[in-house]
Amino acid sequence: MIPIRTILVSRLVIEELRVEHLAELAKCLHRNEVYEHIGGLPSREDFILDREIALRGPGPAAPDERWLNFLVRERSSNNMLGRLEATVHDSIAEVAFLFDPDQWGKGFAREALAWLHEEIEHTSGVTSFWATTVPENTRCQALLTRSGYQQVHSGEPVLYSFDAGDLVFHARGGAKP
Repeated sequence: MIPIRTILVSRLVIEELRVEHLAELAKCLHRNEVYEHIGGLPSREDFILDREIALRGPGPAAPDERWLNFLVRERSSNNMLGRLEATVHDSIAEVAFLFDPDQWGKGFAREALAWLHEEIEHTSGVTSFWATTVPENTRCQALLTRSGYQQVHSGEPVLYSFDAGDLVFHARGGAKP
C-alpha cells in the first residue's frame, strides 16, 4: 500500500483522500445541511460512488486535467472535519469544499482553503482560483470573500462547476484569510 501523504497545517491535518476514508467521510458529510445548496442529499451509496469516481481522476480523455481530493481533520482530536477538492485545467483551478455543519463558523474551512491555494501554486504553478455557488448559499459566499475571493460578473473562463444562475468568484495568487 502506498503511504498516505499527510500535511500538518496549524490546527489541521490534511490527507490525500482515499477510498478507505469514504465510510468515515460519509459519517461526517452525509447530512441534509451539507447538501442543501448542491442538489439535495444523495443516498449513502451514491455519496460513496461519487467520491470513488472522483478519486479515479479525469482519465485519459483529459490528460491536461488534474483532480485533487483531500480530507481535513482537526489536529488536536483527529476528528474528520470535511473535504477539499480542486480541478486544475487550462491554467486555472476550480476549488470546492464541504465541511461538517457542526464545525461551520470555526475557521477550519478558511484555513484549509488557504492551504489548498498554496498547494496548487506549489504543485501546479496555477495562481488563478475560481469557485461557484448558488445565490442562496450565503455561508459559502461569505467564506469565499473572507478567503480573498471577489465576485465576478463577466470574463470568467469555462468553468466545469458552473450551472446557470450560479455566482462566480475569483481569487488570484495565494488568496489568504
